[in-house]
Amino acid sequence: MNYMNHDTVTKLGSEIGMDNLPILLGIFTGELVTYQDQLTAGTLSEKVECMKEISHALKSSAASFGAEALCDFALAVDSDAKGEGLQNDQNRVDAMLSHLHATHEQYVEFLNGLD
Repeated sequence: MNYMNHDTVTKLGSEIGMDNLPILLGIFTGELVTYQDQLTAGTLSEKVECMKEISHALKSSAASFGAEALCDFALAVDSDAKGEGLQNDQNRVDAMLSHLHATHEQYVEFLNGLD
């Protein structure tokens, strides 16, 4: 699965300047690591609450950086959380962790290619 829309990232680079792109993508990938760390600590109900907060934050940032699969997943989680459809489900937490990890990997690979 492709977790990074290269066209969106290229457009972002042209808007902010290609010299600034690695800085912003570095911040974004750092946030992904922080979110992964947050989702691995605590009880299942604490992880689900954390996942709700993370999903809300990711809706716009993931879209801005072209992380469309992560954005779509975050939108679904956020929608379920608002509709009380989000249960204490370890599989959903694991899926969020998987999306965060895969997105992080692709962006780091991209950043390494910029050097």
